[in-house]
Amino acid sequence: MAQLPRPPLNHWFIKQFIAVVIVCLLASIIWPNSLLEIVAGAMVAYIPQQVFSYLVFMYRGARQQANLVKMFFLAESIKFGLTVVLFVLVFVLVQPSNPISLLSTYAAVTLLNWLNFMLVK
Repeated sequence: MAQLPRPPLNHWFIKQFIAVVIVCLLASIIWPNSLLEIVAGAMVAYIPQQVFSYLVFMYRGARQQANLVKMFFLAESIKFGLTVVLFVLVFVLVQPSNPISLLSTYAAVTLLNWLNFMLVK
């Protein structure tokens, strides 16, 4: 039996990281004194998405359908929990002076993840 090829996760991760760096550079033009908050907001969105992608694509093929569905729900739970933990860490350890830059960069990187398939082509 033929096995499905594994999706090019490393390719996606690298392209998304480059896009995240571009978003951070653009945000640092808007908020030049908030670089730490900008990078923190980007990483709060980027890290859980990459963990989710890695966990979801662990299984492939029709025989693994039950495992794939279980892993999808587990990965989504881990992504949500990791996002909450990272936000708590940022607000406790960094104490952002400009929370708008943090949340705006988080939203921009989250929206960027929706454009993932356009980035891969």
